[in-house]
Amino acid sequence: MKIDEFTDTYSDDLIHLQEARTALLTHPLRNENSDLCNASFCRIYSIMMIGSIEAMLERWCERDNFNILNEYFAPGIPNENRIKNLREVFVEKGINVQAKVFEDYLAIKYIRNAIVHASWKTAKGKLKQDQLDWINERGFPTDTRKLTSKDLERFEWVNENMMFYIALTGLDGVRARPDLVDIAISPSQLHDTNGIINQSDWPKMYWSNIERISSEINKMIESAANRPGLGWACDFTEVQLEKMPNDKLEKQFYLSALSAKKDNFDGLVDKNNLADNALMCWEQFVSQTPVFETFNEKTVKLALKTLRVMLQNNIHPKDHILPPLSKDAPFEIKEKLFSMCFEHLGSLTILEIIEAYDLGEKAKFAIGNITPLNLFAIQLPILAPERNDEWRQKAQYIADIFEIGQSWYSSIEGYSSPQSTIEFYREMSALLTKDS
Repeated sequence: MKIDEFTDTYSDDLIHLQEARTALLTHPLRNENSDLCNASFCRIYSIMMIGSIEAMLERWCERDNFNILNEYFAPGIPNENRIKNLREVFVEKGINVQAKVFEDYLAIKYIRNAIVHASWKTAKGKLKQDQLDWINERGFPTDTRKLTSKDLERFEWVNENMMFYIALTGLDGVRARPDLVDIAISPSQLHDTNGIINQSDWPKMYWSNIERISSEINKMIESAANRPGLGWACDFTEVQLEKMPNDKLEKQFYLSALSAKKDNFDGLVDKNNLADNALMCWEQFVSQTPVFETFNEKTVKLALKTLRVMLQNNIHPKDHILPPLSKDAPFEIKEKLFSMCFEHLGSLTILEIIEAYDLGEKAKFAIGNITPLNLFAIQLPILAPERNDEWRQKAQYIADIFEIGQSWYSSIEGYSSPQSTIEFYREMSALLTKDS
């Protein structure tokens, strides 16, 4: 079933709004006034929330198996009666919704209306005292600058429950349950926003910075490879480009960018010290991620050899199922489990497979995606070719560990070997740094 545009976008907007608040209040380079921030997000959330709920009410009418939701759109009645009537119809139909949800919803709708119209007065200038009294009765402030994180928690709770109630009317097979009283989703607390960075957070921050640096360098390389009159595709016809394999296309693209660097193309000048920053972030990431201590040259080479043999000879767990074991499980238990799960070993031993799988799982955790390999094998040799010896060594190290992790995952899941993909980066690293 295709999701309606605005049902989808309202949902996305509310999720991003929640995440944006958490990101802002926990940002390591900012020191926000949390009271002002929470009040601001309450105001924005109330607008999006009411719009989302009313859109959902309207679009769900045609799926309403209980004939409840049309009550909300009865013409010519004030909001308080509209919401009161909607709740009463739910109860009449045997769905005992919680009254507090609808009472809070009315108060939030009043708050939303005041924010949208920038006034607590009617069009004729009369104070909406009945609405202010209701907002006060429900425990919300009547000065929107004084909305708090606790108010935001209630906003989210009301939104979740209103969406839940609306959805109940359209689910096939749902029957009225008059015996159930005060049906509602329990309130939940907002995400912790004290912003304190724990030791385990530092590697994530360095990794995030590596991804951002890589993204920025990629823009510079694209600009260089596509420079007017000298772009990477200028020497080829459209027919030639269509017939060219993807790896060759990519190779031509990057070689064109490197040529631009040698021609002192201004767009590839490292004005922001991205190369230094990338290397620092990578080295800090490695030093603060303990699992890297297990990757010595001998264990990496052995695991790489074993996993390549396994993927080449289709040696994998039966049905690609390998029950998880605790990290401190005795070797005898591991040996029995692996012996049961692997129907044939080829030229390998159970010990070799156990050790390769153990290191492969750690490698998959250590290097989650191809970003650092792309950075050191391709991007940095183009941006800062005078340091190619450094980039080449890092790329070789990363390529081996990344291949182990991806090979382990491929073996478990039954995917094809990642070796050819990673080999492309090894080849590009050698090609781009060969003059050093």
